[in-house]
Amino acid sequence: MVFVLPVVEFLAEVATRGFGGYYEIARVVLSVVCIGLLVHSWFMQRRYAQSKWRLGFFTLLLSLPMLGCVWLGLNVIRSYSYDFAVDYNRNLGNWRQNLYGYAVESQDMIVLFAKVLGIALALWLMVDLVRWMGKRVAGRPLRG
Repeated sequence: MVFVLPVVEFLAEVATRGFGGYYEIARVVLSVVCIGLLVHSWFMQRRYAQSKWRLGFFTLLLSLPMLGCVWLGLNVIRSYSYDFAVDYNRNLGNWRQNLYGYAVESQDMIVLFAKVLGIALALWLMVDLVRWMGKRVAGRPLRG
């Protein structure tokens, strides 16, 4: 689950090679398109989910790649605001000087949240598997 963010970054790097050097703009477009596709996928899951338990699981499952897309979008902000963060004295008082720091802190929080979400999804999957196995075993008579 923790490997989602580097995979999204790698896919963005591969997908943006053909844009003639406009990598960051292509990454923003890719991030927005991915978020739109994930929202559409969630609405489809909502329509066909059998229970609220499953809908909650799929919501958390789809939010993990969504965090990757948001992280990728913040990476664009981070790269464009780097010059303002480096030359701190010249850009003192400019609102963009702290934008780099905010983007870095937000990305760190997203990575931490993705790790916690991955652990929660793994635990949820184990509980769901145990419930499924319990129902399956309960339906069979004991052999002795």
